[in-house]
Amino acid sequence: MEIINDIEGVIQGKSKAKAEINLWLLSIAFTLFALIISINPALIRDNIFLSLQLTLTIPTLIHSIFARTRTSFSAHKLWYMYGYITFTIGYAFLMNVVGILLSKLVSTQTGFIFWGVNILLVIIVTILEFIGDKRKIKIRLIKDSFFLFILFVGGILPVLGLL
Repeated sequence: MEIINDIEGVIQGKSKAKAEINLWLLSIAFTLFALIISINPALIRDNIFLSLQLTLTIPTLIHSIFARTRTSFSAHKLWYMYGYITFTIGYAFLMNVVGILLSKLVSTQTGFIFWGVNILLVIIVTILEFIGDKRKIKIRLIKDSFFLFILFVGGILPVLGLL
């Protein structure tokens, strides 16, 4: 019985930490949205990739928070997957928003450096996961490919003018 309580405590702690991360990202998204709308609304109006991703970041992170808190008292894997998918979409969209803003307001090179560092860090996490537990490599590659796909399609390719 004590082992079950320990496991439940770990799950609840992880769910709470993940929900808090989502809250931080959500506050960043709201802040970016408010700043852009008040300072230069043309940025959102003139760039469909920026406007869609900034707008969609907010509900996806909110739903990720709901799912992450739900996983703390439900052992059902669907809540975990839903929370992960909505988090990944919201986080990738937020990274694309920052990358697009850097590309438009600073320089294209700065935006690509931003995306490059994000991609490098994803690769490092995958390597660390593989070193820690070789059985996790398949799921890690799937998760990372999903994230990187969103970065390329929603940020890098549009800035290059390929979408």
